Amino acid sequence: MNVVSYSPQKPFDSFFRECYYIHINKEKANRRIPVIDDCCYDFVFFKEAKGVFHFGVEHDSVPIRSKVFTIHDVTPPYRIEATESLTFFTIKLQPWTNAYFFSILKESGVVDISDFNTNLISFHEQIFRTHEVEEKFTLADKFMTQTMPELTSTMVLVRDLCEYIYAEQGKLTVNELSRQFERSRQYLGKIFKKEVMYSLKRFIITVRILDLVKFKTKNPDISLTELSYDYGYFDQPHFINDFKKVCGVAPQQFFNNLPEFLMRHR
Repeated sequence: MNVVSYSPQKPFDSFFRECYYIHINKEKANRRIPVIDDCCYDFVFFKEAKGVFHFGVEHDSVPIRSKVFTIHDVTPPYRIEATESLTFFTIKLQPWTNAYFFSILKESGVVDISDFNTNLISFHEQIFRTHEVEEKFTLADKFMTQTMPELTSTMVLVRDLCEYIYAEQGKLTVNELSRQFERSRQYLGKIFKKEVMYSLKRFIITVRILDLVKFKTKNPDISLTELSYDYGYFDQPHFINDFKKVCGVAPQQFFNNLPEFLMRHR
């Protein structure tokens, strides 16, 4: 598996968090990409436009035939799988821009977004025409320059909320945010859901669990019990329940089969 990631510089980092390019040769037996919902929507550019999306505890699946798509409103765990080679280029949005780009989504699952923006298909062609990965990232910066929104006052407040939650590794509560930002719980919850399309509580849990996953990946010898305490979980059922909400499986099962794709979250 070839995975190359890129974090944008200012001013682009106000609108998207990351780009990454993934390629799996058709000779590789396991042509699959596990996906974890981090509450950040993606522009996904799929070179082959031929694959299967698996999701949910019942292992439902739908075909992927789109060149450009996003994933919306599905239950974990999920993964993308192909029978031949698998090549993606993905632009991951900052959460406070989710609604700007994707509030009009109606259907769930793998959603074709090629007609959302006339530049998406031409960008798809440009990305896979060049063989230089660095050039792909330069093209992404240019593409986002053409599509960047002007942040509204509520987007700015939600951006500040998200950045504070990231900085605290999700180890906080909505009540603490209410005191920190001198806004009511109800107001923060309302504007957050409007801009991010996820609840504030769900976002906090997701940030906390993903930070825990990254820490465990770098420190495999630490026990899950100790790690859960470090992240504010003082009873195991609560920890396991939150972990399943984000990753779709229990912690022990997840770390016993740690997907290679997660290594990009270093």
